[in-house]
Amino acid sequence: MRIAGYVRESADAAADRPAFAQQEELRRYAVEHGHDLVAICRDAREPGHALGRSGYRSLLGVIAAGSVDAVVVPGLEALATDQIVQEIILWDLRSRRVRVLSTRPDDDAALGEAPASPARILIRDVLARVAEYGQLVAAMAADSAPADSPAALPGDPDAEDDPEDVVIELG
Repeated sequence: MRIAGYVRESADAAADRPAFAQQEELRRYAVEHGHDLVAICRDAREPGHALGRSGYRSLLGVIAAGSVDAVVVPGLEALATDQIVQEIILWDLRSRRVRVLSTRPDDDAALGEAPASPARILIRDVLARVAEYGQLVAAMAADSAPADSPAALPGDPDAEDDPEDVVIELG
């Protein structure tokens, strides 16, 4: 399987493994599991600069190019320290049709279809509902809007009058 790695150092230099150590962990994982590690994208601390997400944006570019089947991380905390942000990133990566792997076996439960954590279950349910709502809005916009006009939700005060609107006058 073709995989891309993603590493991210903590903003706190004392709290985390350096990017180099994380990259070596990903290389060992790929060799041990027979994967082809085609890229490693990283977000590392640089003196005088805030820790950004340029490495993560690069990872999304590698995925968009169709170069990989999965993404491997040296633990879910490389995605984010916050569980909600982790789940949002996992949801996004899965929506891009790539598997997410971790070098840490204790992350397997969180990466599975049915995580044991009630918080992760709730977050995934909310994200699924948001995705369903987005599809509903897109379908409504495609059905009702002329090709050259922006989509509007029903009841949008900025939208033009809809011939199917119901007007009730109280008198």
